[in-house]
Amino acid sequence: MTATNDAPDTLAAAKERWQHIEDRLAAIERRVREQCSAAIATLDTCQGRLDALRHDLAHGPWPPQAIPAPADPPTIPPQPTRAPAESPATHARG
Repeated sequence: MTATNDAPDTLAAAKERWQHIEDRLAAIERRVREQCSAAIATLDTCQGRLDALRHDLAHGPWPPQAIPAPADPPTIPPQPTRAPAESPATHARG
């Protein structure tokens, strides 16, 4: 009789384990779909940029006329000017 009383508990535990596994698989499937959707959106954006670049290169002037200026070149402080150095020959004549 003891064995028959334990059977429903074992069956319920097995069902719970399987339900837990199915829930985890469903969560993994959702994450995979979300990440795939994000990756596909990123690839679509990159492909759109490449298509625009290809169009510009195919239909624009060659070589490209407009070269973008560098963004804010670093400022170099002005160098102090030096007086011209006297050569030894000029100094000796004077």
